[in-house]
Amino acid sequence: MESVEQHDDSTGKEKAIKKIEDRICDIDEILDKDSLEDRKQSVLSRISVDMSEWAKELNLEHSENPYRLDMNKVTVIVDKADRPVPLKQLGSGSNWVGIHLITYFALHKYFITLNRPVPNFIFLDQPSQVYFPSELDEKNTDWNMVSTLYNFITNRTSELKGKLQVIIVDHANLKDENFRNSVIEDWWNENNLVPEDWYKK
Repeated sequence: MESVEQHDDSTGKEKAIKKIEDRICDIDEILDKDSLEDRKQSVLSRISVDMSEWAKELNLEHSENPYRLDMNKVTVIVDKADRPVPLKQLGSGSNWVGIHLITYFALHKYFITLNRPVPNFIFLDQPSQVYFPSELDEKNTDWNMVSTLYNFITNRTSELKGKLQVIIVDHANLKDENFRNSVIEDWWNENNLVPEDWYKK
């Protein structure tokens, strides 16, 4: 018995067990329903601040009230003093476009700020369409609102300092310098979206 070498590696095992127990506690905290809900509400509150500020910039309906994203109903709500007003009751098409824009940009700003693994781009198809009464009636187009819409997009993209790409396909053609500098392809000048030689013989 005296010749048997004693090995006491219980200290190493205790450290390993302690490390595993600490990790289990961390996972339990992450998965805790109350903790998850608190974190979700904190994120939505931060997003709501941007949405409410930008609603005023775009002069959206009821913009004197807070705007928020309701994840349970997957919609935007305006919290008026007398009652909450959901997106479906918020009026015109132009208002809906604005609400979608403030929501998309608020979400992307949050994702980018916290370096979340979400692709940093937005694709918009004809956001100005609601401001055109018809393709043949451009004189009645609300060009001020179209300009406000594009300035909003430009300002948000600039604030994120090249971390967000916004790709827009639209028939709006503004003379504004910021707008002109952002145009990559101009389909008003024979460079059609679908080239004529694709379908003409």
